[in-house]
Amino acid sequence: MIYHLYKNIIHQYFNKASRLLSAVLAVTITLSGCAGKGKSSDSDMDISASASSNASYEAGTDSLDNAGSENSATSDNTTVLNNGAVSSGQILPDTKFDATDYIRESVLTDNNPLTGTLNVYPSLSVPTDITYIDGNYFIVDCYHSQIIYHDNLSDPLTSWSVLTDNATSGYSLGHTIVSDGSVMLADDTENNRVLVFEKTDDGYALTQTFDEIGNKPHYIVYNEITDAFYCWSSYSGEMYIFRHKEDDTRMYLTNVVTIERLADTYVRSFTIDGDDLYFVSGLPADGSSTFSPQILKYDLKTFTRKDSWDVPSQIAGMVQLEHIGSLFYITVSTDLYGSQDAATMICASSIDDISTGNYETVYDTFFEGGGTPYYMGIAEGTWYLTEHRLTDHAIWSFTTDENGAITSSASIY
Repeated sequence: MIYHLYKNIIHQYFNKASRLLSAVLAVTITLSGCAGKGKSSDSDMDISASASSNASYEAGTDSLDNAGSENSATSDNTTVLNNGAVSSGQILPDTKFDATDYIRESVLTDNNPLTGTLNVYPSLSVPTDITYIDGNYFIVDCYHSQIIYHDNLSDPLTSWSVLTDNATSGYSLGHTIVSDGSVMLADDTENNRVLVFEKTDDGYALTQTFDEIGNKPHYIVYNEITDAFYCWSSYSGEMYIFRHKEDDTRMYLTNVVTIERLADTYVRSFTIDGDDLYFVSGLPADGSSTFSPQILKYDLKTFTRKDSWDVPSQIAGMVQLEHIGSLFYITVSTDLYGSQDAATMICASSIDDISTGNYETVYDTFFEGGGTPYYMGIAEGTWYLTEHRLTDHAIWSFTTDENGAITSSASIY
C-alpha cells in the first residue's frame, strides 16, 4: 500500500513522437579503435536534412545548465526505496527464490502458440536491440512495434519470423528482450507492461504478462549472479525486479526499487558490471529538475550510492554504457537540450576521463556517423550496435581486441 501510494503521487506520463525508416546495407570497415587515450571531440556533426527532420524522435529540454565537475555521492537526493520503504541492507536474499515473498505474480495468458508469421517489412524502423537466444537472433524493431527472430543474419529481413507485434498482442514500441534460458522477458514500453514468452514444441508462446510496470519500461537485463531480471522504468526512476522458482517458469514481481534522484529524469538504460550498477546520464523528464547531468554508480546488492560523475552538456543525453575490456563505451542520443545533432559514440579508459571530456569519438570512424547510435550488446562473441535516423543501415557488428579497442565493424542490416 505504501509503495502504491508513493507511486501514484510521483508518476507523470510523457509521450514520444515521430518515425523513421532504416534500410539494408552491407559494408565493412576495418580500422584501429579507441586506445583509451583519446581527447574530447566536440565538433559539429554533418547530418543531412532528411536525418535532421527526424530529430524529434526523442524529446529533450533546455531547462538545465551544466553545473560543473563536482563529484559527490551526497550532493543530491540519494534516497532509495524498496517497495515503498526506505531501503536498508541487501535488496535480494542470497537464497534461491521460493515464491514465498513477492509483490505479485504474473497474469497467465491462454498460452496459445504464436504462429511465427513472416515479417513483411524489408527494412527496420528504429531497431533498439539485437540478441541471440536459443539458436535464434532476435531484433526489437521498435517503430514497427514488433520483435522478429531468425537463425542467421545473412537472409533478408522478410525471411524473419514475428515473435510478437501490435496486431497479435498489442505490443507497442518496446525496446529490449532478454532470456535466462527458461523464459524470455520483453518490455512493452508504451503499454507499461512486461511480456513473458516461452518456447514450445510449436515455436514460441506468450504465456504471462505484467501490467502497470512503471512509466515507459525501457530496458531489461537478466543477471546470473542474483538470478533475477531487472527492468528499468525510464521516466520514474524505478527498477522492477522479477524472479521465478528454479523448477517453475511462473514469474513473480519481487521488488520495486525507487531511486529518488532519478524519479524525474528520462534515463534510457543501466549497466550491471560485476557488483556495480551504473546509470547513464539522462535528461529532465518534466523540465523541473535542478540536478546537473551525471553518471551514477550504485552497489547492485544494496542499491547504495557509490559514486557520481558530472558529464559535459554535449553528451548529457546518453543511451548506454558498456565496459569492454579496459575501456568504457557510451552511446549518446542528444546533448543536454535534446538535440540529436550531438548523437555519437565515445570511448575512454575511465569514467573520470569521460567526466572531464578526455574521451575519443569512435562513431564517425567505425560506424560512418550521421545517425543516432543506440543500444550495444554482445551475442555469440560478437558485439552489435543498433542505430536510427539513417536510411542506409540500422544494425552494425563490431570486433574488439583484448584491451577492448574496436578493430573492425560491419553493417548488417
